[in-house]
Amino acid sequence: MWKAIIVVCALGNPCIIMEEDPMRYYNSKSECMANASTKHDLIVDAYPIYGYSVEKSSFTCELVENTL
Repeated sequence: MWKAIIVVCALGNPCIIMEEDPMRYYNSKSECMANASTKHDLIVDAYPIYGYSVEKSSFTCELVENTL
C-alpha cells in the first residue's frame, strides 16, 4: 500500500510535511502519485490566497508495509 506525502516550504516559514487525514492508502504507486499531484497543486495554489509565497514544494508517495 502507498500513502501520499506533500512538502511545502513557504518563504520565511518552516517547511511543512503533510499527509492525508484520515490517512488514505493506495494500491499502486501510480494511483498514489496522481492523487498526490492533484492535492499538491490545490495546496500550492491556496498559499498565495493567505499571503504566503511558496519557496519550494514537492510530493511523493511512500510504501507502507503494514497498514493494519
